[in-house]
Amino acid sequence: MAALFPKIYDIIGKNPMKDATLRWREPIPTEGSQFESWDSFLLKPLNPPGTLSLLMALTDPLYEMGSLALRKQMLIEQLLILHERIDKELIGRRYPRKKIQDLLSQQISAQHPVASPILDDALSQLFGVQLVHMNRKSKQISFSPPDPRTWSSGRTTFVCQSDGQWISVPEQMVWLGSWLTTKEEEGWAVAWPTADGSMEEVKAQILALNRIPKGKKDELVSMLGRLQSLKGLAQIQLQATQ
Repeated sequence: MAALFPKIYDIIGKNPMKDATLRWREPIPTEGSQFESWDSFLLKPLNPPGTLSLLMALTDPLYEMGSLALRKQMLIEQLLILHERIDKELIGRRYPRKKIQDLLSQQISAQHPVASPILDDALSQLFGVQLVHMNRKSKQISFSPPDPRTWSSGRTTFVCQSDGQWISVPEQMVWLGSWLTTKEEEGWAVAWPTADGSMEEVKAQILALNRIPKGKKDELVSMLGRLQSLKGLAQIQLQATQ
């Protein structure tokens, strides 16, 4: 990867937009874009695809409004920045830095980057956001960071397609906890964490949340993990676009 850096610096230096700033306004759809309304969201096709491109589109107006060529240029620049940040900021066994850097490079080189929970977790940390991944084909929902009990209403939360090919923008204000409960009622599977503790401790915590603890321990730790998650997620709003 070190041999790649001089080439990236050379590309960055030739970018006429590298010092540009831009006031926010609504993105201009690219020719042939097909927007789709689904549930409470407007789905916009994302090109290039991938989690890194998704986060750039959601957090950088210049990227969102840019041409495909400009987006690819900005992805390369962001790749260099993130490679340096990974070494400095992602610490501990939770983050295998070399693997994350390899997966990140594939976001640039692959035509259709493969979804990776490890990379999604790392990018959510680096961008300071929380991601809800939904797969409309399999009706599955997962999270980055993976344990929603650690989530905060003070961090920006996005709902996105797990294939990294669509941007999901709320068309109206959505309470995340209620939305997830509705998805479960519609048959979706949500990757809730499991709780820790002895049988007696788990039962006591379930009772404290005004629920009746019934079942074996593996059922109760799953029940408690879900209840603990929903308690925090009930405070998170997904804001509609203006």
